[in-house]
Amino acid sequence: MKVRALASTMGVGVAAALMLTAVAVPASADPVPATDYRQLAGVGSDTTQDVLNHLGKVVGGGSTIASWDARPPAGATTTIKTKASGPNGDCTQTRPNGSGAGRTALRNAQSSTNATYDCVDFARSSSYPNAVPQTTGLYTYIPFGVDAVTVAVNENSFLPSNITSIQAQRIYQCFDDDIAGEPVVPLLIQSGSGTRQFWLQKMGVAEQDIAAGFYPCLQDLGNTVQEHDGNVLAGHEEYLLPFSVGQWIAQGNTGQVVGGHAIDIANRRGPSKLLSMDAVAPRNVDGSLNINFPIRRDVYNVVPTADLVTGSLLSNTFAGPTSSVCNEDDVIKAYGFGFRTGSSSNLLELPCGSTLLKADS
Repeated sequence: MKVRALASTMGVGVAAALMLTAVAVPASADPVPATDYRQLAGVGSDTTQDVLNHLGKVVGGGSTIASWDARPPAGATTTIKTKASGPNGDCTQTRPNGSGAGRTALRNAQSSTNATYDCVDFARSSSYPNAVPQTTGLYTYIPFGVDAVTVAVNENSFLPSNITSIQAQRIYQCFDDDIAGEPVVPLLIQSGSGTRQFWLQKMGVAEQDIAAGFYPCLQDLGNTVQEHDGNVLAGHEEYLLPFSVGQWIAQGNTGQVVGGHAIDIANRRGPSKLLSMDAVAPRNVDGSLNINFPIRRDVYNVVPTADLVTGSLLSNTFAGPTSSVCNEDDVIKAYGFGFRTGSSSNLLELPCGSTLLKADS
C-alpha cells in the first residue's frame, strides 16, 4: 500500500496556526553530558528518537528519561554507555539502530547472564512485531503517538503527486517499474528498522523472500539507506523512499518554536517531497499529521510486562492516559505525531498510555 503527495512548505496561515517562531537551537541528541544517565534508559527507533529526546528534557524535570539516538550524533560514536554500571558490566554496548535492534537490546537487558543485564529499561519501537496483535506477552507495547508512512520522491520528480495503494504494492513486488511512464526504483531502508518492517508488511513483501532473491528490483544501496533521510534522493528522480510523515513534519519545524517548544531535530529531508495515496493527503491543511491516512501506525515505548508495577517509575512514566509522557501531548504533536485519546477495540490503534498490546519479543 502506498502514499501520496503533499506540499513541502507551509503557508503563512499554517505557520500562524502552529505558532512557529524562528529560533537557533542545536540538534537534540544523546543525553548531555554522556554521563547524565538519569533513571530510565531507552534505545531503538530512529522514527521516535527525537521526540523522546525532547520528552527526556521535560519529563521529571529532565531527570527521568535518557534516550540514546539510533544514529551517532555529531561527535558521538556507535558505542554507548547507557548506565554507570550494571550487575554484569559497565553497560557499554553497540548503539542499537532501529526498532528491532532496540527491542533486542531490551531483551538482552532482561537476561541475568548477559553483559548488558539491567542496562536498558525501555525500547523505542515504530512497529509491532507480530502479524496478529495479542494481549499477553513478556513485553508491553505502550503507544504514545500516531504516525503515517508514505513514499518520498525527489522534489524535481515528474512522478504524479498521488499514487494508489495498488500501484505501490505492484512496484514493491516488482511487477511494475514505472508510474505514468516515469521510471521508478523502490528503495529499502536499513535492516532492523521498524519502518522497514511496517512498510514491507503493508506492501505484502516478506524479508525471507527478499533474501531469497524474489524481489530483484528492491534496492538497499548496500544497506546504507538510513530511514527518514531524504538526502539519498539527491540526483535521483527515480527513487521511491518510505518516509515517516511525523519525522518529515518535525524536520521541517527545525529551528522553530511550536506550541512553546523549541524543535531541535536535525533536518534530513534533503530534496524530498511526500506523495499522497488513494487521494488522501498525509498532512492536514494546517500541516499536522493526518491520522486518517491509509498507511498509519501507532508508535511505542516497549517495556517488560513484569516491570509494569502500579506506582513504579516505569508505569508512572509511560502507562495510562495521565502518565508523564501522555501529559506531554503538546510535545508529541510538535514533533509531527498525532495523538489519540479515548478507547478503541483495535489493538493497533490504541490511545496514549494503553497497556493492552503485548508480545513475547
